[in-house]
Amino acid sequence: MWWAITGMALITFFNRYAFFADFVRYSPGAKVKRFLSYSSYAVLTAIWAPIVFSVDTQTGFTHAGADYLIGVSVAAALSLLRVPSIVVVLTSAAVFFGIRFVI
Repeated sequence: MWWAITGMALITFFNRYAFFADFVRYSPGAKVKRFLSYSSYAVLTAIWAPIVFSVDTQTGFTHAGADYLIGVSVAAALSLLRVPSIVVVLTSAAVFFGIRFVI
């Protein structure tokens, strides 16, 4: 198992290192840059969607609660407006924690 972890760590390191190394001259095209501009929003959605929405075998489709739904709605709206990811995360977290612990 340690060999597998070490191998995955080396693969990850060299994939990231290749973009910063001087000997590799790679510049993605306009279409790739446009495609990658959506990756942070896709990752953010991949994080919150399983937390908020789930499928239970007995009750079917469920959601976490109103505080989660409002926080996610704020995050989705800000993401659609193409607000920077850090602003989306901080604002939606502030709304969530404000509803959850203050109100």
